[in-house]
Formats: sequence, structure tokens, C-alpha cells
Amino acid sequence: MNKVVWAATIAAALTLSGPDGSALAQTAPDATPAKQAAPASPAAVATDTDDAKARRAEERKAKRAEKKAKREEARKERAAKREEAKKERAAKREEAKKERSELRTARRKQCGTEWREARAAGTVEKTMTWPKFWSACNTRLKAQAEKPKAN
Repeated sequence: MNKVVWAATIAAALTLSGPDGSALAQTAPDATPAKQAAPASPAAVATDTDDAKARRAEERKAKRAEKKAKREEARKERAAKREEAKKERAAKREEAKKERSELRTARRKQCGTEWREARAAGTVEKTMTWPKFWSACNTRLKAQAEKPKAN
């Protein structure tokens, strides 16, 4: 602030306050309310505050416990869903395994019948053994089973 503004501000303050400073005090609003309750004793105020603090603390604690219970319940639900899905996947795997086993058994029986017929007819080479015949026959039957699925 420059000196002129500063001097004007001080002069205005002195003019408003008057010689004894009472004019400004008379125009200023009263800082305290007209009706004022009697102050409670310090022990009573402290007890009310402590009770309120304790009550709020209990409320916070109850909310935390409720949230924790909800989280725990949600965790248990998710675990149950995972367990159910796990059981369903295991059942599907078992069913597929059983189906593959049944198909393999059917192919083995068919290849065994072909093997016996070919040996009886004498159409099998002298170097051909059952494992080699089974491998070739199994591959051929699997390919035949795949063709209808592809179409």
C-alpha cells in the first residue's frame, strides 16, 4: 500500500472510533447471542462428549462389522459357485472320458473281428502284427467317425 492510502485508512478509523473509541463499539453488532444458556459444568460437557464419541465409535464399529459380514458372505457365495462349476466340469470330463472309452472299446472289437477275418482269409502280410494292425485300423475308424461330424 502506498503512504497516502495508508494514512487515509488510519484517519477513517480514528474518525469512526471517536476520541474514546466507543463509537465503533456501539455500531458493531453484539458478538454474543441475547439468550445464552447457562454453561454446563466441565465434567458434564466432557461426559456428554465422551458418550457421543463412544456412541459414534460403536456405530463405526457396527458398520465395519456389517461390511465385513457382507464381504464374508459374498466370498462364501463366490466359493460355492466356483465349487459348483468345478463339480460340473469334473462331471463333463468323466462323461467325455466314459464316451471315449466306450468308443475305443467298440473300435477295438471291430478291429479284432477284422484281424481274425484277415488272418483266416490269409490276406494279412507275414510282417503284420496285431499292434500294427490295431494302430492302422483304429486310425481309419477314427477318421471315418470324424467325417460325418465335419459335415
